[in-house]
Amino acid sequence: MGERFTIDWLALREPVDHRSRAADLLAPLGSWWRARRASRVVDLGSGAGSNLRYLAPYLGGGQHWRLVDRDARLLERAVDLGTGGLADRVRIEAVQGELIREGLEEASRADLVTASALLDLVSRTWIERLVKTCVDARAAVLFALTWDGVIQWQSLGGSTRDRKVARPPLAADARDDEFVWDAVREHQRRDKGLGPSLGPAAGRTAEQAFATAGYRTELTGSPWVVGPSPTFEERSLALALIKGWERAAVEQHPAEARRVRAWRTRKSRAARTERFRLVIGHVDLLALPPP
Repeated sequence: MGERFTIDWLALREPVDHRSRAADLLAPLGSWWRARRASRVVDLGSGAGSNLRYLAPYLGGGQHWRLVDRDARLLERAVDLGTGGLADRVRIEAVQGELIREGLEEASRADLVTASALLDLVSRTWIERLVKTCVDARAAVLFALTWDGVIQWQSLGGSTRDRKVARPPLAADARDDEFVWDAVREHQRRDKGLGPSLGPAAGRTAEQAFATAGYRTELTGSPWVVGPSPTFEERSLALALIKGWERAAVEQHPAEARRVRAWRTRKSRAARTERFRLVIGHVDLLALPPP
């Protein structure tokens, strides 16, 4: 895949990732895991191991995780961080490679195939190949934090903690917000190395593909919610998002670069100094093979 992520960015998003995930999917997954007497987990696009650190404590028994990513630095970081107190029953192996080759090969030998913040970057063709691979392996699937296209920013005025009423956005600010976020949605559908990306349609597309294959599926919201009184770390996350949105919007509409950069200046100032509520929509998908 063409996308690359830094260790700093992945560390910045991990706390909000973990608190946002759909915890109600863990019980049915755990019941299936124990009944299957499963042990083999493949984490696609594993990055620095955030998905491993979240999910391993919920899975019983011995576990053998194989982490697949193209970035050797991120894989090394994931192995170094490990799972803390679970080291005695969780074995971790790193597999450097591409999702189209090594990813599908590893999935063919898994009991559980999982990923976090991945599906909106892949194509319909890749999902269809993954579904066939999982059907053949009778593997369960848990895909977390697939972006669904929702971005909402609510400015709450100054930093006074007791202020409850949102400041209505200026008309120009609202127009620029929607211009940038529409550009981000368009940009997300670009080819990331696996064909045209599904972007915000990915969660529903994957659920339908697994359901058609006979899987029992559940698609649940897992939105990021930041604010209304953001911490320093949450402000840093918002600033990183704004920078990424600016880059995507300029790539999508280079003739509007000046407008987008002015928007970034205003939005970054708000992220540093104002109270705000930011919602980024995500969905989590659990798909269990038929009995």
